[in-house]
Amino acid sequence: MNIPPINLKAQFKGVKKDILKGVREILEEQKLILGQYCQKLEGQIASFSGVGHAISCANGTDALILALMALGIENGDEVITTPYTFFSTASSISLVGARPVFIDIQKSDMNIDASLIENAITERTKAIMVVHLFGRLCDMDRILAISKKHNIPVIEDMAQALGAKRGGIAAGCFGDIAATSFYPTKNLGGIGEGGMVLTKRDDLGEKTRKLRVHGMGDKQYIHEMIGFNSRLDEIKALALSVKFEKLSQWNKKRLENAGYYNMHLRDLPITLPPIDDETSHIFHHYVIRTQERDALQAHMKEKGVMTGIYYPLPLHMQPCFSYLGCKEGDFPVAEEAARTSLALPVFPELKKMEKDHIIKTVRSFFEK
Repeated sequence: MNIPPINLKAQFKGVKKDILKGVREILEEQKLILGQYCQKLEGQIASFSGVGHAISCANGTDALILALMALGIENGDEVITTPYTFFSTASSISLVGARPVFIDIQKSDMNIDASLIENAITERTKAIMVVHLFGRLCDMDRILAISKKHNIPVIEDMAQALGAKRGGIAAGCFGDIAATSFYPTKNLGGIGEGGMVLTKRDDLGEKTRKLRVHGMGDKQYIHEMIGFNSRLDEIKALALSVKFEKLSQWNKKRLENAGYYNMHLRDLPITLPPIDDETSHIFHHYVIRTQERDALQAHMKEKGVMTGIYYPLPLHMQPCFSYLGCKEGDFPVAEEAARTSLALPVFPELKKMEKDHIIKTVRSFFEK
């Protein structure tokens, strides 16, 4: 048996007819950038997430940069964030001239530890960037209380969490502004790169729309601010719009797969991802933790199961961030997560026999 980490070919079969039909229409019409399908997708995501503004852009990293620029984050500012996340969370902060300020994560779910935020706030702190890691929402009640107390805006990096909800509130609707990604492997993945900025605030929505087209407003070639080019292609928007109709179904299936794993692996000496309810975790990744991670991964590969390590080196230990002056041991929970985390396949197209093979393979490693 050969089980990949994600099966995009299987997913495409279910949407192929509608996507190809739309592609032909777009090519005939030759409206290729920011047309009707971009508008449709933005409307779908805005309504789904409960925000007034959803602004499509070229990729998830650009979405983070646009969010930071919309808030006016610039050289000399500080943004508090997590060291245990994908690189662009922190690189986007550096790219606008600001300084990422890392704090450690929680052992329970590997999300940012809200109890550590206030101690990291200085007079230069201009935002808190949280990451809903692997599709699980952060402790937003506590984070928003800190935000309100200190009048510091919150940016949600929800690249892995489109569709996650808590108390009826969706990812992207908690903070001041949010950024998501449509990279092909995401829960809502495109046929190429893509991203989106979400916000409830009219001022940030209007500013972001200008920033993504070189700072232009309604008058062509009149630039009200310095922005850059980050537009979404119509063909990519079409594919995402078609796939969007299946997102809730796919997220539900991911949750079912995660629950199936938890039920059959709970007696093993590994840490399983918590499932508190049916909405706050959409399982972009299903990540277990074990001190024997590397040996388990080799065993899984030998049995035909491909796994992933997210992420092997925390951001504070990355060579490019050495200027921050962090060292090994500064964020022990994040470092432990990097040493022990392993993602098992959880994509919605998994067959029962594939899940059973994965479970059997994990169990055989610990039982031998």
